[in-house]
Amino acid sequence: MGKRKEAKRKSIALSLMRDLQGSAAEKLRMFQKVRAAGGFANENPAELDEAEKMLRDFAAIEKGS
Repeated sequence: MGKRKEAKRKSIALSLMRDLQGSAAEKLRMFQKVRAAGGFANENPAELDEAEKMLRDFAAIEKGS
C-alpha cells in the first residue's frame, strides 16, 4: 500500500495575501484586529509574527510606490 500524503499546511500570511481583497495595509489591519481578538489562538506564535512582518513589509512597499 502507498503512503498517504499529509496535507501541507498553508501559511497564514500567504492565505491572507492570496484570498483577501484589499491593500496590504488593509490586510494588516484586519490581521491585527483578528489576532487581538484571539482569532489565531491555536496558531503557532512564531508563524503569526512572521505573517505580521510580511504584511508590514508589503504595506511599506505599497506605501512607497
